[in-house]
Amino acid sequence: MLRKMKTRKHEHDEVPHTSPALPSAQVQQPQLQPTVSNNRCFLHFLPYLRQPKEITYNSCQLKPKVEASDYFDSPSAKSIGKFFSKPAPEPTYEAVLQEQLRETENRAKELKQEWQTSGCTVIVDSWKSKCDKSFVSVLVHCSKGTQFLTSIDVSEITEDLDELESMLSRVVDDVGAHNIVQIVMNDVSPHMQMARQYVLNKYDSFFFVLCADHCINLLLEKIAALEHVSEVLMKAREITRFLYGHALPMKLKGRYVQVEILSSSYLRFVAVFITLERLVSARVGLVQMFSSPKWVPSGWACLDLFEHIQSIVKTDDEFWHAAAEVVKVTKPLVSVLYKLESDICAMGILYEAMDRAKEEISLSVGYESDFYWCMIDRIWDGYLHSPLHAAGQMLNPRLFYTAGFQPDAEISSGIAACTIQLDKAHYNARKASAQLEVYEKKLGYFDTDPAMQQIMELP
Repeated sequence: MLRKMKTRKHEHDEVPHTSPALPSAQVQQPQLQPTVSNNRCFLHFLPYLRQPKEITYNSCQLKPKVEASDYFDSPSAKSIGKFFSKPAPEPTYEAVLQEQLRETENRAKELKQEWQTSGCTVIVDSWKSKCDKSFVSVLVHCSKGTQFLTSIDVSEITEDLDELESMLSRVVDDVGAHNIVQIVMNDVSPHMQMARQYVLNKYDSFFFVLCADHCINLLLEKIAALEHVSEVLMKAREITRFLYGHALPMKLKGRYVQVEILSSSYLRFVAVFITLERLVSARVGLVQMFSSPKWVPSGWACLDLFEHIQSIVKTDDEFWHAAAEVVKVTKPLVSVLYKLESDICAMGILYEAMDRAKEEISLSVGYESDFYWCMIDRIWDGYLHSPLHAAGQMLNPRLFYTAGFQPDAEISSGIAACTIQLDKAHYNARKASAQLEVYEKKLGYFDTDPAMQQIMELP
């Protein structure tokens, strides 16, 4: 019996683990990877070790015992090859963290070298926590990526001009004033704006601009404050609260309205006007919903609240006409925001997009466009406009090489201002002017077919 068992084992060892249709000489053995780092594999399974499926406790030491063997015996781990060995959690945690630290430091060093070579943008992001504390997160962006620099608790200094100026100055010194092309902020509070001006006067080698999406949100806030617009928004809010605040309207809405009406934008007034635009487009579906066989017999049809909402949806044509007129003004501005949120959006797009938005508003509302143009220009000139935006439009070859493009005085002055600022930093202004001449006259590589093909692929 023992001999038979040994014989079976021997026969089992000789059975190939491949398809019998292939000769043994043609069978490709699995690729082994002896160079794969155990630490990296351990890092891949680290989330599972931190959150195990089941935790048992040692009855003597009362310490959790994590059973991780299931994860390291999984097909993903086995696919690495026979050279993978299960790491011991304690020493490997430290090894993995040290490896990640080295990679992070090398990445930071690479980005800082790029700051010195081609400049960078400092992003000063002001935000509030759930407990209403104020913070400023600082990020640095360049052509090779974005690096998180620091996060600062400014809850105690939001109205302290000296402390805010000192905080911004430290950020500039950490990055290097000569490496900064622009600082982008989203805080329009008076104290932060004054601190910004002090820092700008102190260094005078870069630009300060307000974040474009917050500028558009600020512009929409001004529009929302207009009396005829606020009345429209009040009725629109009544409709959306009714639809989303009760079970039956919420259920029926999904059958008759194909889009989500409420916007999830983190910018308050952007969300308000996106919601209004969707509500206007959903009117036909809402009328059908309130006339549906499942709605009319329900108890809702007899309630005063329903009668009020139904009268707005079905018969208040004045409201819907006014809402459509408001959307004609706000939709072009929201479209600018969509373009800015694109990953491939170039700086020159903003200048061009705002001009197109103004033209679209003019075509939509006619003589009333002058009023809205003044509102847009006040926000643009007071917060958003920067010589960099004007220069960016001219330095976008897809726009500049378009037939009929003619740089206006604002674009020319923007180019001149940027050249002067470059001269204050460590860039060579004369070299920049010479390169600009080559670009404007379409000389050298700019006139080749590969260059024109790349230009057509730009946004």
